[in-house]
Amino acid sequence: MKHFLFFILPCILVACGLASPGTVAVPTVVNGQEYTQAPGFPATKLFQLTAEAETVTAGYPKNDATITAIMENKYAGGTAMAETMTAQPSETPIPTVPAEAPFCKSTDLKSSFSSNAATQTILLSGGLTNISASPCFLQVWPQVLLVDQQGRPLDVDYGYFDMGPGTAGSAATQRAQEYTTAKVGLWPGWSIWANLFWQNWCGKSITGGVVIRLTFNNNTGVINIPTDIGDGGACNAPGSRSYVGIAKLVLVPAP
Repeated sequence: MKHFLFFILPCILVACGLASPGTVAVPTVVNGQEYTQAPGFPATKLFQLTAEAETVTAGYPKNDATITAIMENKYAGGTAMAETMTAQPSETPIPTVPAEAPFCKSTDLKSSFSSNAATQTILLSGGLTNISASPCFLQVWPQVLLVDQQGRPLDVDYGYFDMGPGTAGSAATQRAQEYTTAKVGLWPGWSIWANLFWQNWCGKSITGGVVIRLTFNNNTGVINIPTDIGDGGACNAPGSRSYVGIAKLVLVPAP
């Protein structure tokens, strides 16, 4: 019996392909491309799934062309967006008031007021708007006083923030003259604002509120701007005088 199996087993292995003396390549062409497969592979389930997947894939367009088209659209869209963002309107330059324009008269100006309280300081802002039909000039550094309702000056010291350090002799005189003669132009509807910073007020409250008095050179004259502020900043140094800092006039174009 054993001798019989020795003769039969080799025949079975050869017939089933499991004892083939060498692997014979089986060329297969799928979608125009040739593949090398082992014997018996076309009869397996894996072969059928692979062939089905390749058949389905062949029905779609090439990915490289599709991706290229998508990227071109994205770049074109991004470029267009960037150009739109860049092409914003530039800031309109402030037109220069003609040099021959006159100085503003008090009747050319309408006054307004606002205030704000900081920790130790009261901010007083007095505004003047050109309500005439023509441009005019104002002195950049008017004389500023805080007065009560009867026109009496308050007992305070004043300082101009933008005046810079003092200079002795003729240089000091020249610098003071520059601040006296410097001017700012107002087109119709434009405004200037004088900002005052009031500190260390140890006096009595001003009944009815203080008045900001601006005295301009040339034809503008004296302009009084009433407020509803009766007290300055907190009294932190009772032995020291109250102080009012004056900032340079701020130009505000018409809206």
